[in-house]
Amino acid sequence: MIAPPLLVSFSSPKQLLKAISPELSAAHGDQILKLMSLGLPPVVSIRCLAIMFGYSPKFVGALYKRTERYYRIFTIHKGKHKRVIHAPRVALKVIQKWFGFHLADSLKFDESVYGFVKGKSAVKAASVHCGANWIYSLDISGFFPTTPIEKVQESLTFIGYPVHGAEIISKLCSYRGFLAQGSPASPVLSNLVFKEVDRKLVRLAKRFDIRYTRYADDVVFSGKHDFPASLKSQAKNTIESSGWKLASEKEYFAERPNRLKVHGLLVHGKRPRLTKGYRNRIRAYKHLLEVNKVAENDVPRIKGHVAYAKSVEEIN
Repeated sequence: MIAPPLLVSFSSPKQLLKAISPELSAAHGDQILKLMSLGLPPVVSIRCLAIMFGYSPKFVGALYKRTERYYRIFTIHKGKHKRVIHAPRVALKVIQKWFGFHLADSLKFDESVYGFVKGKSAVKAASVHCGANWIYSLDISGFFPTTPIEKVQESLTFIGYPVHGAEIISKLCSYRGFLAQGSPASPVLSNLVFKEVDRKLVRLAKRFDIRYTRYADDVVFSGKHDFPASLKSQAKNTIESSGWKLASEKEYFAERPNRLKVHGLLVHGKRPRLTKGYRNRIRAYKHLLEVNKVAENDVPRIKGHVAYAKSVEEIN
């Protein structure tokens, strides 16, 4: 689904202001122009949002008041675990996609953030840690569905949204008070909410003269010198004191001469490499594709693995 333009149905802020009533223009005109000057999606009221999308204000009001009704809930398997997905229905998804796309396009995040950032990837995040002497990583448990709507709203007002506009978009992008696992706006909103924690973790890394990256819910540190004894407790406290929980079973530490892994890739070398087991798997996938022995439903998944392996090989 392609995201609608920043003003959706209008070519300029002036045209939008002409389309809304004089009362709305007087009440929200300055706010719309301010958000537009910042490159932000101009969400200031339910009625203005409805006019931009060509929806009825009553319908957008229903989306806002009864957001939970406009999701499909289902479960997917991810390895040995199950993940509950809250997938927005089309009308709500269009708004979320529009907002998330343009918000991501206008915001800048710390260079240590690699998840949901244009031009970055898990492979590039792993490459930051190549040549390290040790790796220490933490995983935030249920990142999206544990990011509360209050933090989303607070973060939006901080970057320039009026309180009511922040309330509207926070509610439309959440499910039962938390970011929806399945909303196209959740990735950029989670990065925005986590921005201050990233700053603290970057400062912590600089203090110890080590490297830090975050890819979505995966926080990684590495260093070429001895492992700092207090890093574990300080990193955990920084994240947990900000309101998130860590998945203790996914905490990882390894040091040379043992092999070092980041995002499933080997990093004890000059560039990220696939594990031997995954390389063998890719060879098998390529053979099956060549002899047309892959079930039609599995072709996209198999091709995705092959493309991923190629992207790893192409990293300098």
